[in-house]
Amino acid sequence: MKSTVRVVVVVVGSLILAQFINGVAAFAIGFAVLTVWVFVDSKKSVRKVEMLRFGLSPEEAAGVESDLASGNKAAAVGRFQKAQDRQRSALLDQGIDSLSVDCVIGRDIQWTDILRQVFRVLEFDRIGTTVLADGTVKAANLHEPYGYLLVESPIFNVKARLPIIHRDDFFLATTVYDEPQVVERIGQEELLVTYFPEHKLPKAYAGTRHALHYVLVSRGTLERYYDFNDGEHMANPAPEKLFKKFAWNGEIRVEVNPDPEL
Repeated sequence: MKSTVRVVVVVVGSLILAQFINGVAAFAIGFAVLTVWVFVDSKKSVRKVEMLRFGLSPEEAAGVESDLASGNKAAAVGRFQKAQDRQRSALLDQGIDSLSVDCVIGRDIQWTDILRQVFRVLEFDRIGTTVLADGTVKAANLHEPYGYLLVESPIFNVKARLPIIHRDDFFLATTVYDEPQVVERIGQEELLVTYFPEHKLPKAYAGTRHALHYVLVSRGTLERYYDFNDGEHMANPAPEKLFKKFAWNGEIRVEVNPDPEL
């Protein structure tokens, strides 16, 4: 076992929003509350810097270190939640409701932060993109994504919009939402999606091949997946346990896995 202490750092917050000042200094104030259980193997000073970045005071960061060292993860989570509530209240005092912020992956949340993480699809927004009779996907605006998926996950405490940037990923979504029998199944089950490019390009960009993979599973699977082994999959994603297999060329399809083994 390594001498460096392995601990779980629960990151409960990163409210992402865009606030523009008087048209002169336009800048985005990012804060999306990204709830992530992270297994950390690093020096205490590095961990404290990360905790301060997520809004904890130096005293709270020291308290989290003490809680984790004693095995009291519940107390550590409570400190993060207290910091999150404090930040949310400060924003509300400025007239900003962080929970109503339109959070977009790729703009407010980096692709690297969601790589191989798993989300539940709530809505499919086509934004005018159509599929022609021959199967061709035709975007309404060449400068915009093909569409968006509204998603949620235990790694976020806000819903987010996931851009569909490849036509094959859009077409796969239509094979679910354009089939009444499949749509009806979503009411009893749930559609999950993960962002998993074939190649690791800089900043986790997908390149020319599709990167969204879909699977239909029994309802509640997403929570079971992230609850597994005290949040292990938040730090070490293992989407292959849910998605069966991944394909980037040839025959690609929405997988069905009614009873995945975690």
